[in-house]
Amino acid sequence: MELFREKLKVQNLSISICCFILAAFSFLSAAGEAGIIHFMTPAAGDSHWQSMWRGFIMGASAGILILMIVGLIRNIQALCDEKKLKELYVKEHDERQIQIWTSARALSMQIFVLGGLVAGIIAGYFNMTVSITILACVFIHSLLGGACKIYYSQKF
Repeated sequence: MELFREKLKVQNLSISICCFILAAFSFLSAAGEAGIIHFMTPAAGDSHWQSMWRGFIMGASAGILILMIVGLIRNIQALCDEKKLKELYVKEHDERQIQIWTSARALSMQIFVLGGLVAGIIAGYFNMTVSITILACVFIHSLLGGACKIYYSQKF
């Protein structure tokens, strides 16, 4: 249990650093929208696109920040209460949940690759840049999947 406690402390430190970075990024985006700073301006598009992009960045950053803060609070509560620490340990090491997540990730990779290929082919009839971008994403995703397969084949 002490190893798990140390893992949570390192995780809390990582989450805290990421929260700070996300909050700073969101603040810089808001300052860019307000016209206070000018280096957070998207390179392309008119003012409506730039404003929409900054809003997207601020919203996405805020959403991820909220999720990270919830996780941080959960970890801190677990570190302060032995019962909650054991519950969190059991939840994280539940073999059934691990197998469900592993199977879901494997299926989602297959769906992404096949769906991406179909989308890339269809997009080729409308816009070649979009088609090549989709196919490049599928290719990189496939390479990552193959590299992980090789890594875990060697590891186990």
